[in-house]
Amino acid sequence: MSTTNHKQNLIIGTLSLIALGLLISIFYSPIWWVSLKAPQYPDAAFPQGIRIHFHVNGVFNGCEKVETEEKFEEESLDCKHEMDAINHYVGMYPIAAGAPVERAVSPFVFVLLGLMVIAFAIPNNRQRIILMSAGSILIAGWAYSTLYTEGGLGMQSSPYKEDLMSTMQLKPEEIESWSGTEAIQASYEESLARYFPTIGVDCESYASKMTYVDLYATQDRPFEELNDLLVNAGATSAVMSTFHDMYDLIKKDSSMNAEQQQSEFLSRCNVMASKVGMTDIERTGMIMTITNVVFGGLLAAMALVIIGLWKMEKMFTWVLILVPMALPVFFIMDYAGWLWWFGHHLSEMGAFTVKPFMPTVFGVGKVAQFSTYSYPYYGFGLIMLNSVVLAAAALIRLKASHE
Repeated sequence: MSTTNHKQNLIIGTLSLIALGLLISIFYSPIWWVSLKAPQYPDAAFPQGIRIHFHVNGVFNGCEKVETEEKFEEESLDCKHEMDAINHYVGMYPIAAGAPVERAVSPFVFVLLGLMVIAFAIPNNRQRIILMSAGSILIAGWAYSTLYTEGGLGMQSSPYKEDLMSTMQLKPEEIESWSGTEAIQASYEESLARYFPTIGVDCESYASKMTYVDLYATQDRPFEELNDLLVNAGATSAVMSTFHDMYDLIKKDSSMNAEQQQSEFLSRCNVMASKVGMTDIERTGMIMTITNVVFGGLLAAMALVIIGLWKMEKMFTWVLILVPMALPVFFIMDYAGWLWWFGHHLSEMGAFTVKPFMPTVFGVGKVAQFSTYSYPYYGFGLIMLNSVVLAAAALIRLKASHE
């Protein structure tokens, strides 16, 4: 090996180590921040608004303790919970409903990215393959143990577990026996059911209760007196709304007979049921399927890189560096995609009706009386710096390949 090549490899190795350190820092840093400001949250009491921080492994409170002449707090406001409470008025699901799988697999993905960076720095392809093979086996074993074995959650990252316990108000001993998939399922189920529980609607089972609705309507008795009876029969808020509509209809048209009333109720109820969409059970089942697919995809990706290095060395050597370099793109795509999901999957049980919308990804937006601020935080700066460092290493390797 020439002195020039040795120097180039040394520089690439140094840059790769810097990138590795940056990846570790990124994993524990806030990447993006979002804040809501409104007249009911004055700057004196809420100088940063209702603020949250997005990490790769969770979403955390971004509010700090306020200590001024006007206000003193013993502990900071839980702004993540506060933002959930604000958003639910327009039918938006809690923050924990977003990216449940990405947050859970983030440790394995980041270790794999670090492994790829180290492998790129190694000039010998045989040594690369050995390193990638050994590292991939360890990652696969760690991921399987974390996700699928009893107590596997203990092998998750500390920030992930802190976010889980804070959101679900759990203690460490309550989750110590959970597997990673149990944590994903429990957290997702809780986030769906917290404000807008959605169960399958069997309209036929409610139709017989129209006898009571007719009785109360014709006797001009308040509909509210029926609440307990209908709720005990299992009626959700959406079904209750349909009963209330029928109550109003019967008061206006008392000539409807029992058969017509039940027919009209079933017609309206079935329309309502079609709008409900997937039930919580079905949605949770879908997320668990996605978790299994992502785990399988992780294994397939590692196998593909190893086989690619063996069969197509030149192409896959560049894959080792280009994938970690693209981390800013991956983050923004995932972040924007979940914002779209939140804005386009609004529950009809929200207190206010809002048309589907795209929440602000970058900059200042407006929803009702709230101003939304969404900007990258220092963690995203580290991601960009990491890409620059890796790009420098790639250019040096590219230059060396042409000499």
